[in-house]
Amino acid sequence: MKIGFVGAGVGTLHAALLLTKRYPEIDITIYEKEGRVGGRLASVDFKSGGRIDQGPTIVLMPGKLQEQLAEAGLDGVELLRIDPLYDLHFDDGTVVTKLGDVVDQAVAIERQFGEGRGFSEFMHQKSKDYDISVSKFLERSYFRKSELLQPGMLKPLVKMHALETAHDHLKRYFKNKYLRMAYSFPTFYIGGNPYTTPSIYGLIPYREQAEGVWYVKGGYFSLAERMYEVLVERGVRFEFNQSVERVTIQDGQATGIVVGDAEYHYDNVVLNGEFPLMEYLVEGKKPKAYTPSGGTLLLYFKMRGKVNLPVHRFLMPNDLEPLMNSIFHQDELPEHPAVYLFNPSKVDDSLTDCEDSVVYALVPSPRNFNREKFEQHGFIETILTKIESHHPGFRDQIEEMQIRTPQDAKEFGLYEGGSFGIAPTIRQSAALKTQARPYPDIERLYAVGASVHPCGGVPIVMMGATLLVNRMEQEMRWKNEYSDAGIRNV
Repeated sequence: MKIGFVGAGVGTLHAALLLTKRYPEIDITIYEKEGRVGGRLASVDFKSGGRIDQGPTIVLMPGKLQEQLAEAGLDGVELLRIDPLYDLHFDDGTVVTKLGDVVDQAVAIERQFGEGRGFSEFMHQKSKDYDISVSKFLERSYFRKSELLQPGMLKPLVKMHALETAHDHLKRYFKNKYLRMAYSFPTFYIGGNPYTTPSIYGLIPYREQAEGVWYVKGGYFSLAERMYEVLVERGVRFEFNQSVERVTIQDGQATGIVVGDAEYHYDNVVLNGEFPLMEYLVEGKKPKAYTPSGGTLLLYFKMRGKVNLPVHRFLMPNDLEPLMNSIFHQDELPEHPAVYLFNPSKVDDSLTDCEDSVVYALVPSPRNFNREKFEQHGFIETILTKIESHHPGFRDQIEEMQIRTPQDAKEFGLYEGGSFGIAPTIRQSAALKTQARPYPDIERLYAVGASVHPCGGVPIVMMGATLLVNRMEQEMRWKNEYSDAGIRNV
């Protein structure tokens, strides 16, 4: 059995690990347009020395991550728990701190806002909703969109108030506007606007509190590097700096891929990338329109000496809705921006010299902005001033700064410059989202990634890779095609 993967993101890497663990004789080749693996799991390397994650930083659902790694036979990945999880500093001086212990969190919220009971009710109800969400949505594939209309699916959605927005849903638990912002803004972790994103994605802040926020020692990018090392050991071939131009289709089946002037034949083909862009590769298919996720301006800093910052900190406006309207609906820079600061050097000395630090700032931004437009509006200076106002002396410690804009993300291959795949909307969720088998009328063609069911976020994309492998096994009946001598002809 020969399988060709298009793209070497974490979805491909995990699927290949599962396949090689279950079927050691399998023949896998992975084609990647870049000179490295990982997709969004990449590092920024500073000229003055040091590295930092380019994309994802926060490890949510650590239990699922460890479960997925164990199933793939991958060890040597160390997770560090971050406690407190993070704090949010609003422009008027209000500070909300999220703690690692749920009881302590309820006490703190009661002391500060008088809403400890509302928090406890939120956690109790979301615990039930999460169990339903995992069994009904995250850990299952859909064969038809109509499956979402079955009574066994509709009832849980109604019970979870899925059509309410993430922000408005929190009015059931919190009266205080800062708490509603603090527990709805994490939908932006997957590129969603909390004022329009369905409340089912409001389970993200619940998982933060239930399992904590974790960090991969060595950086999230080191996980991709470790996966690559194991796959090479298992005999998987990587073809770097190779752009796939077309997936060949014959008699309703994927038969291979075209790279340059060469055509390579495979029994199965897997697409791993921004699926809206992958559609252009499939012969005879017209790409559809999708709603992209939010864009981000990213500033990466190599700092002289240690920085007086926790691992995670959010600098927030007093009202989040105008910011979200600016970037999602008006394609304009927000008057009062938000800034996420990530300081891994607080817990990890392996990223740079022990005396120095690496920091990054993520700023929700319109998708249509490049560096020139940001600089024309003085926006980068605005962000540096905002950081400095909270942390005097920050500018003086900057040794090197690198910048990544939504336009850079688009050129890299992220759909319309959105940082998180397609947006988490009702029409792009569950059975309505692209599945592991993306086209019912094309056999032997599969897909995985942030823009494919279940969702974005590293552990969930890995869960999607498991769905992909299980679906492939089911459809190919590999258990009847595999023997100790190897994979039989199909």
